Amino acid sequence: MTAVDTKGAKRSRPPVTEQEDWDTVLRPWLESAADSLDVAGVDLDVDRVHRMTAVVADGVQRSMAPISAFLVGAAVARGASLETACRAVEETLSSRTHP
Repeated sequence: MTAVDTKGAKRSRPPVTEQEDWDTVLRPWLESAADSLDVAGVDLDVDRVHRMTAVVADGVQRSMAPISAFLVGAAVARGASLETACRAVEETLSSRTHP
């Protein structure tokens, strides 16, 4: 069965933090990666980042989804809030001109 998010978009899996392996595999890996990068303790809304990258994958190209996450991370490192950075990336799709 395909789930539907709050905006009516179809998604095939629940949000990452609601997946069965979040506590046993995903969160521990994420915490280890954050420790390795010396960014432990950063307030990260994993589900928000996934929603933003899904918008990019659908609206631009799948290969740009991880690049958009990198750009959001750079913006957050410079002081933007995660929400503001994600919204800015998403809004670039509405202003795109199609050939």
